[in-house]
Amino acid sequence: MAQSQSNRFRVMVMDDYEQLVHEVPSLAQLRERADVTVLTERLTTADELAQRLGEIDAVVLVRERTRFGEKEFSVLPSLKLVSQTGGGIAHLDLPAATRHGVAVAVTRGSASTSTVEVSVALILTVLRRIAEVDRGMHQGDWPAIAGRVLEGKTVGIVGLGKIGREVARIVAAFRARVVAAGKTLTDERAREAGATRVTLDDLLRQSDVLTMHVSLSPETRGLVGEREMALIKPGAVLVNTSRGPIVSQAALIRALETGRLAGAGLDVYDEEPLPANHPLRRFDNVVLLSHRGYAALETLRERYEAAFANILSFLDGQPANLLNPEVLARG
Repeated sequence: MAQSQSNRFRVMVMDDYEQLVHEVPSLAQLRERADVTVLTERLTTADELAQRLGEIDAVVLVRERTRFGEKEFSVLPSLKLVSQTGGGIAHLDLPAATRHGVAVAVTRGSASTSTVEVSVALILTVLRRIAEVDRGMHQGDWPAIAGRVLEGKTVGIVGLGKIGREVARIVAAFRARVVAAGKTLTDERAREAGATRVTLDDLLRQSDVLTMHVSLSPETRGLVGEREMALIKPGAVLVNTSRGPIVSQAALIRALETGRLAGAGLDVYDEEPLPANHPLRRFDNVVLLSHRGYAALETLRERYEAAFANILSFLDGQPANLLNPEVLARG
């Protein structure tokens, strides 16, 4: 995979919104071997990708910030490698990459700690109405806004995997009762996490706080829709740090408008970035984050390091962490 000085390997780092790439030590190592360009702005169309990336050999993708599908791969004939920060590829069409002869490498580190912390922070912020009080204080007011404590509340966790289990452990320390639902959840696994297994319908009826921790799939898309919203305990709050489409956006907005939900904390949306005129922006009792669950400084730096290491391995002829190694067998 070695390149001559006159024909250097070309790398594009996409969507460095936080402008952290230049703080990653291995960037210097990569620049000894390749020409590296870093984009801090978002490219939104295949035409823009073709114009900026037409002769690029490798791209570094940050989570779901830019989608790569059949159209995108078809306009990038020089592309040989996608080095993905993280292991999720919901934004990337792996069969299309394989058809176009593009190898896809992922990083194996976990962002679960940062997502757990953001989930618990949103629960507390919405219950205690911290954002509303903060806005009033910045406007010169002394807001007389009373929130609610977490102690004694029932927290319903949908999806008791790595993140859900840690959220359960933390909210239990606030002396909250924890119930959980999941397609493969067993009574034993729930007990190990300090939770009681219930059906999704019962969880909705019982929970003062509902927090989503399932992966997006055809089965979980729209998992909480109009029917489920009608079952939610009146005055409950909903937190979603998983994926936007797991909760029906239309049903969520109606539940906020009618007061069925007392508030919500959201880090994920059907469309990201969230449009400036989106109706969710108008609710004072909704705390909105810009998909920050995984985006802690430590996590981002670690993932950039791993993504650059994958490119260096590729250049050395020893590609690692590939999802489609069959591409290389084609010669």
